[in-house]
Amino acid sequence: MVQKITISNFFSIREPLEVSFEASKEKQYGEDWVVQIGNIRLLKSLILYGANGSGKTNILYALDFLRNVVVTIPTEVDARFTYMRFALDPSYKEKNTTFDLYFFIGDTRYHYYLEISPKRVDMEELRVYHNGNNSRIVYTRKFNEEKSVNVVRFGTWVSLSAKERKTIEESTTGNISVLSAYASKNISCAELTEVRNYFKYEFFKLYYVQDGDQEVAKALMEHPNLKLLLVDLIRTFHSNIVDIKVEKEVKQIPEEARQILLQMKPSNADREMIEKMQTFTKLTSHYIHKTEKGVFALEDDLQSEGTRSFIRHLVLFYKAVQKGRLVALDEFGSGMQAKTQHLLFDFFLKFSKRSQLIFATQSLGFLDYPRMRRDAINIVSKDNIGQTHIDPETVRRIHKNIKLRKAYIDGKFTTIDPNEPDIDFDTDFDRYKSLIFMKEKEVTDVKE
Repeated sequence: MVQKITISNFFSIREPLEVSFEASKEKQYGEDWVVQIGNIRLLKSLILYGANGSGKTNILYALDFLRNVVVTIPTEVDARFTYMRFALDPSYKEKNTTFDLYFFIGDTRYHYYLEISPKRVDMEELRVYHNGNNSRIVYTRKFNEEKSVNVVRFGTWVSLSAKERKTIEESTTGNISVLSAYASKNISCAELTEVRNYFKYEFFKLYYVQDGDQEVAKALMEHPNLKLLLVDLIRTFHSNIVDIKVEKEVKQIPEEARQILLQMKPSNADREMIEKMQTFTKLTSHYIHKTEKGVFALEDDLQSEGTRSFIRHLVLFYKAVQKGRLVALDEFGSGMQAKTQHLLFDFFLKFSKRSQLIFATQSLGFLDYPRMRRDAINIVSKDNIGQTHIDPETVRRIHKNIKLRKAYIDGKFTTIDPNEPDIDFDTDFDRYKSLIFMKEKEVTDVKE
């Protein structure tokens, strides 16, 4: 589980921005919302509220980006990291991007620090805690400017021989983390394997569920209990779906399609995979509807978009709570009724043991969630120089007797204006009418 992460100089994030899952002293609904590890109480979910363009997605992307940097083994030794530093302040153009993360694997607390530029990792450090605030080094890594090499030093207690330490150091090129350099070699070290597996299989991944029908079908085939769960919960929408069947179809890959993929200059590993591929498998879910007129099987693309969205999210949460994964979602709840949002949220909070969910939303439906904790809501905004800020305190200070939707409408979310739009189409009707209907030359003549 993540305790907190601080990010700086990443897209719209300029100065250090802290995202914290530490719970307040609020006691309401703690049995479902809070996991206690030692003397630290962690929230299972964090909600980012903010206007369009406030930077909510950039916060989620930062988590996903960190995970990819830690676990990816680049195919090219000089490949650059694909991201932008803060572009609206020239003094940040050459500054490094940093990620400062505190997290738990089981009951053990770790601290991971990463400092990068688009061309390389400049600094990396992993520490493990024991006996409260006492910690010891797992490894440190720094770039030596004078010699243009990466220097890696492991804690004396780490179970690696001198030869293995040297092998990992030599494999730690500019664009690869120490954990990935270790994973690329035939070396066994329990301390490093545990942390790398955490980042690879559990740490926050940004999911896009809009096109998740294949994932749904695959999950239904792999988890028979999931079908029973889905059918049961779909009934809460007064649905007539009584069963789900998955059809598997294996198709030959046309040679022309293979050649097109090869012409896209894939990496050596991808090229080898493409050359070996002979067939692909298509899965189709059929939803069995029972009505007074009979029983009918309809494919997934014939279901309503709201139903499909609910199913995709439920499948994602089902796998997350089973495997203890950390999930990031952008605009969670979009296009769903509040009742559907609440059902999904209830499911995650009730069955998550150590999974965590962070999501960005503008939906007011979550403000009506009857068991919402106020310390779970963070307000995201931009200042007058375009940098993203996060405010975890404003909503916490709203009196518990005031409903959150009313507080929002009354402007108590401070940086979010729920009332007047920036553009008044009634006042400026003639101007915008001319921009829509007048010919380009006529508009130019009017301006002149």
